[in-house]
Amino acid sequence: MLALRCTLLRDVFEGGEPDDPRRAEWPPSWMRLFSALVSVAEPASDDDTVLRVLEQAGPPAIRATPALRVRRDAFVPTNRVLSETRHTNLPGRTNGERVWARAIPRSPEIWYRWDSLTLDSGEMSRLASLCRRVPYFGRSTSPALVEVVHEGVPDDGWLEPVVDAAAGARLDLSATVRNPFPGALDALRAAYEERFKLGEAGDPWEIGQGVDYGAAVPAPPAPVSGPYSTMVVLRLVGPSGAPRSARRRLDGRHAARVTHAVRRALLSRSNGGVAALHGHHDGDVVQVAFLGLLDVGHNNADGHLLGVALALPDLPADDLEVIAAALPGLDESQPLEVAAGPLGRLFFMRTSPLDASTVQGLRPERWTAPSRRWASVTPVVLDRYPGVKGDLHAEIRRAAVNARLPEPHVVLSSRDPVVLGGPRFAPADTLRRPRDRVVPYRHVVLDFPELLRGPVVLGAMRHYGLGLCMPVHGAEADDGQA
Repeated sequence: MLALRCTLLRDVFEGGEPDDPRRAEWPPSWMRLFSALVSVAEPASDDDTVLRVLEQAGPPAIRATPALRVRRDAFVPTNRVLSETRHTNLPGRTNGERVWARAIPRSPEIWYRWDSLTLDSGEMSRLASLCRRVPYFGRSTSPALVEVVHEGVPDDGWLEPVVDAAAGARLDLSATVRNPFPGALDALRAAYEERFKLGEAGDPWEIGQGVDYGAAVPAPPAPVSGPYSTMVVLRLVGPSGAPRSARRRLDGRHAARVTHAVRRALLSRSNGGVAALHGHHDGDVVQVAFLGLLDVGHNNADGHLLGVALALPDLPADDLEVIAAALPGLDESQPLEVAAGPLGRLFFMRTSPLDASTVQGLRPERWTAPSRRWASVTPVVLDRYPGVKGDLHAEIRRAAVNARLPEPHVVLSSRDPVVLGGPRFAPADTLRRPRDRVVPYRHVVLDFPELLRGPVVLGAMRHYGLGLCMPVHGAEADDGQA
C-alpha cells in the first residue's frame, strides 16, 4: 500500500475547478497533486521514473473531510498600461477584479491511498524527496506539507474510485475527480511549454481523466421474515349479481366477516383437506391468514375493502396444490362466489402480478415491503384480557411473539385509527360471528429491532385479517406518524 498525506498549513485550500475557476475543487484531485510533483521534478532524471509509475498506478482512494466553499474577491492591478493614471499608486496601471475559489475543510489533511501499489526503496526515497519539495497545493496562497505515510492511515471516510470498487460493493456516487493517465507527465510538460514559454494556447490544469468516485455504502441488513412467505390476492369485483354489475364500495369495517366468508368458501372447494386452512392441528402448523385489504395510507383513502389476500406459510407441495385448485383463476368469467350473510353474495377474482393497472392496495409489495416500523390498518385483538392493572403494551408484545414475529417496541396504542383513511372499528366489527365474545382491541404502531418483511399480522383474530399492519417508511417513520 502507498499513502500520501497533504496537510494544508493555513487550513484552507485555494484552487478552482477546471471548468469553473470560481468554484473550489473539492476534494482536490489526484491530478492536481501529481501536477505539483511534476512541477518540482527534475526532467530526465530519476524523478521521471517514479512519476511514470504514479501516472500508471490508477486512481487512488481519496479522503477529505467536508468543506465550506467560498469565494475571495478583490481588485488587483493588471499589467495593462494606459496613458492616463487609473491606479492610486501605480501610474498608468488599471484595476481588475480577481476571484479566488476557496475551500475551508473541517480537517486540513487530505489523503491519497493505493492499496495495490508498491514501490521499491529507491522509488520510495525519490517520491519522498519530491513530496518535500512541494511548497503549496493549488494556488501559491495555499502552502502545504506533502508526505509519504507508512503508518496511521485512517480506516474510514474514504471516497473510492468506482472503476476499482470491489465486486458487490455499493458506492454512493458523490464526485468526478481528475486523475493522471499513461502519458500525463509528457502532456503536462508539453502544455507548460506551449503556454508559459511559447505563449500559445495550452492549459495544464485542464489535463486529466475524469473518474467517478463514491463513498462506500454499507450493505443493508437482510430483513427477517414473519411466518408467511407468499401472498395470493383476490380482488373484490362485485357485491351481487354478475361480476361486471354496478359496483358499490364495501366498508372496511366488514373485513373480518368477509374474510370469514372467503375462508368458508375455500374450505368447501378444497373439501377441508388442508390443516393450514381448517386449523385442526397439533399447534405446529402455521395457519393460512385471510387478510382484508383496505384502501388506506394516502390522502384520498376512505378505508373501503379492496379485496382479500391469502397469506401462505411454507407448505408442502401437496397442500399448495389443494389450495391452488380451490382458488379462482385469472379468467374474469370464473370468479370465486362467496355467501357473506347480510352483505349478500360477493365475487372475487384473482389478480395477476403482471397487471400494471392493479391499485396499490392490491399489490403484495404494499403489505410486504421490509420496514422497522409497522402501523395497524385493522385493530389488533388481544390474545387475552390485560386486566385493570395489567400492562397493555406487554400484551401487545406478547401477541406479536405468539404470531411468530420478533418482539417489538410499542410506539403507540390507540382506540382510534393510526393510518390515513383507516375506518374506526366498533366492538361488533372485531367479531367474525355475532355470537362471539368481544375481546379488547387496539390500533398500534410497532418498532421492530430489525428490518421485517411482511405481511405483518398479529392478535387473536390474525387468521381473519384483524391486526394487519402496513410498513411505515421515510419521513413518516422519523416523525412517528403513519
